[in-house]
Amino acid sequence: MLLVASLALAAAPDAAETRASLLRLVEQADDLACLTPLVAQLHEHWEEFTPDEQARIRAILSPPTAPLFAPVVERVRPVPAKAAPPPAKDSCWSWSDNRVVGEHFVVEWEDGVNSDLADQWLEDLELSWEVQVDEYGWREADGSDKYLLVALIRDQRSGGAYTSVQSCGGESIPYMVSGDDSWNDPEWGATMAAHEFNHMLQFGYGDAPEFWWWEATATWVEDSVFPDSNYWSAYVYGYTQAPYISMSASDQNDRDVFNHMYGMAIFAFYLDDYQGGHDTVRQTWEDAIDDRSRYERGAEDMIEELDLDWQTVYADFVTKNTVMDYNQQRWFPEVEEEESVKSLPAHGRSGRDTVPQGYGQNFLKFADGMGEGDLVIEFEGEGNVDWSVQLVESKGKRVNRVVSIVVENGSGELTLEGYGDEEVMLVVSPLIWRENEYEYSWTANLVVAPEDTGTDSPTGDGAGESEGEGGAVDVGAGACGCASGGSGAAGLVPAVALASLLRRRAPKNSQSPSLPMSSGRWCARGDLNPHGD
Repeated sequence: MLLVASLALAAAPDAAETRASLLRLVEQADDLACLTPLVAQLHEHWEEFTPDEQARIRAILSPPTAPLFAPVVERVRPVPAKAAPPPAKDSCWSWSDNRVVGEHFVVEWEDGVNSDLADQWLEDLELSWEVQVDEYGWREADGSDKYLLVALIRDQRSGGAYTSVQSCGGESIPYMVSGDDSWNDPEWGATMAAHEFNHMLQFGYGDAPEFWWWEATATWVEDSVFPDSNYWSAYVYGYTQAPYISMSASDQNDRDVFNHMYGMAIFAFYLDDYQGGHDTVRQTWEDAIDDRSRYERGAEDMIEELDLDWQTVYADFVTKNTVMDYNQQRWFPEVEEEESVKSLPAHGRSGRDTVPQGYGQNFLKFADGMGEGDLVIEFEGEGNVDWSVQLVESKGKRVNRVVSIVVENGSGELTLEGYGDEEVMLVVSPLIWRENEYEYSWTANLVVAPEDTGTDSPTGDGAGESEGEGGAVDVGAGACGCASGGSGAAGLVPAVALASLLRRRAPKNSQSPSLPMSSGRWCARGDLNPHGD
């Protein structure tokens, strides 16, 4: 499910380079995981390939006898039925005589594949339907009122899988294809079923959501279907190891970026935990169904359609990520720190390789025990963009207090009063929807008030002349504005080296899951308190 091929090749300036890039990915198909976006982009550029190139692509990716890259008809939105449709009888097409039939799916397999794998995939797919459609209310997959949905296991040494659509009776009906290595670890095969089935459903909502949200949603939904698996946890590393990447970035040629797309499942977990639950995530797809754009509906569009304020939601989202303040905190890897400040006064600037992109973030840690007083931050950033700058104090691995400002024209100052006993994170983010890099610098001073005079006395040069533009917001239990509080989890997932993401998943119940990722593959409202406090 995780090595993604983006639907937008930002780095490809012409058709020839785009075609060459796609052909390289096709040749790597046995090492990839989720091929859904690659197949979609091959559809889009099909007429640009030579006949020999088309034949090679079909030989590698197409199911037997399937016109995989035939033109796809315009999808017709289904009209809700007034009465329950008759039960499906069979699939619209068949690729193999080896088949096992369920209520909503038919799983077929090529000669040489163990038939037990088909039985397992069918079971996992039917459970995925039960949870996602029957329990959580996702729209049924296009064509499923008339036909069984086809899933094919190919006799190829690959754990890769993809979902695409094929024309049938004037409709585009989704189907799945997977290599039989997906079941070397049955738990991996199960989460793959939930992930790819969500792609099947997504095709019925249109093409408007940006593709990072396709993969982020499909990764997040795995937890709904298989809550004991926690496979999604290792995917979140795609975000936590590179938070400086723009949250909407999509690029199949950059390993960090396509890992980041899956890591953005964390935004779906945020909406789930703090902005209304599973229905909120599903609603982002419902809102897109009549949008005729292609891959242009981004996070800001989604949030505003929900009648929420985007800047408030975004600021709260990144504050939660300072300590992974989520329901399943122990399964969220810690965010990569840009810098760890261990003495005051201090100063610094954006790093060489981790300069934040638009709506990317840098997290700078200020440890406790460096003195007591008011922590004063002076910030200077590029003046052609607004900045979100926040000081986030945590207590018991939960967000406790936040001081924030939006910096205009490049300069700003903020003060966290009463600093000393708790850890603090400075979170810096450019507020612009571009993947450009935006540099900044900062200074930090501790201002103390001597008891004998009652006046502020800075411990470093240039500190403490202003209380800052933003006031501290207490987000403890019962506070209005930000959800909070409560006891922390037993501990965070230990740091996992990037190499662990390239291996098979550790046995179930491991505290540090790793996934098959060959070549690099996968303000909150006061009345919402997911921790039950």
